[in-house]
Amino acid sequence: MKDEKLNYIIENSIGNIAQFVSFANNKPNYIHINNHKNKNNSPKFLVEELLNSSKSHSVNIRSYGEKNTKGHKLIYGLKIEDIDEIINIIEKNNRENLVSIVNETIDINDGGVSGVVMGDLIEFSPKDTPKAVEKEGICSLPREVGFNILERVYGFKPKINFDKNYRVEFSIHPNKEGVLKEHTIIWEYEKFQGNSTEKRIIWPNNFSKFLGDKVFGLLILDSLGFDVPYTTVINRNVAPFSFGKKTGSFEKWIRTSPIEKEAGKYFTGKGWVDPFILINEEEKKGKEDINIASLLSQDAVEGIYSGASIITKEESVIEGVKGQGDNFMVGKKNIEELPTEILNKLEELNNKIRSYFSYLGEISIEWVCDNEKVWLVQMNQLKKYYGRDIIVEGNPKYYKKFFTSEGLESLREEIESIKDKNIGIELLGNIGITSHFGDLLRQANIPSKIKRID
Repeated sequence: MKDEKLNYIIENSIGNIAQFVSFANNKPNYIHINNHKNKNNSPKFLVEELLNSSKSHSVNIRSYGEKNTKGHKLIYGLKIEDIDEIINIIEKNNRENLVSIVNETIDINDGGVSGVVMGDLIEFSPKDTPKAVEKEGICSLPREVGFNILERVYGFKPKINFDKNYRVEFSIHPNKEGVLKEHTIIWEYEKFQGNSTEKRIIWPNNFSKFLGDKVFGLLILDSLGFDVPYTTVINRNVAPFSFGKKTGSFEKWIRTSPIEKEAGKYFTGKGWVDPFILINEEEKKGKEDINIASLLSQDAVEGIYSGASIITKEESVIEGVKGQGDNFMVGKKNIEELPTEILNKLEELNNKIRSYFSYLGEISIEWVCDNEKVWLVQMNQLKKYYGRDIIVEGNPKYYKKFFTSEGLESLREEIESIKDKNIGIELLGNIGITSHFGDLLRQANIPSKIKRID
């Protein structure tokens, strides 16, 4: 039973649980309240003791029966002023032959995440309980990739000491919580039959929005072992954290990471600038009060060549220029012919990334090549790749010509003006399909193609 399992976790040193007391037949089943001294075991006294011991001074109530252990409503966030309501719920459950588990509330808005591990899969979301897996927007990752990402963000891996034959509900927290004062809380576990299938990583999701689209893509690449420049993330929701590898340069790039990808809209630049002034100015470009989740300080790469690639199951598109690639991405620099040596390095890299196609699907990457290796500075998923000159397939009434020399902001305005009118866009310019022009049209799902002109 649920409370027996929680007790078993603590008694056998398997993990950490939230403080709780459970009741059946108006008597306590199990009591796990830190510094428990109360000899009066009436429900009211025990609940009051739990409320006082809880950091939040708040409790949740879960109910279950011997034959119906699931599906009962979680009652969340009751306080001392709700003591009569809490006791009434316990008594009502008793009349219906249900066990009541009253556990301390652990703040879901503390910057942590909650979710489920099952087989080779981990799913979680910020600002929610483990029931988040029943809602849209869940972050779903291969188990080890998820563990690696969570360790990079929080500094520790979830402490989940169960093998892959168990389904485990958990939460992790920046501050130490629960009976053992640790960062991981186990809420429930059960054996499951069969195998959990590997799921494709899909973003944006609640966690990618929490960290920022750019940060999430880089974390996936880093957790898979690819070369990502050493990056420090200053995020709105969690304490600063770092990941990646030192590039050998002491110069820095400062980069914005919007909640969801908005190609070429927000600042990226070499050299440090006042981050407080920057964020105030950049937020004015967005439609919401808060559009940017994180600022990134990233090691510079001495780029000999830079560019972007599209990687599908069958082929790669590689485009780039000599030197830094930021002007190429925003259409201010035409694509150039890359040396065979660089193309070979990129094909080798793309093939390694392609080996994770079952996880990632069709993606685009931005890369910088120095004398020794190819560094990855961004990754995005593609809804669909149609070919080297077709950006988004479709049968519009007609294609409106757009000269890329007019710039990204003008294209944004053009997209807004033709949205939902079944009008396509033909880009005119010697730019890459991997540039931010292509990104914008793919995101907006506007039928579009490129006609290359000098």
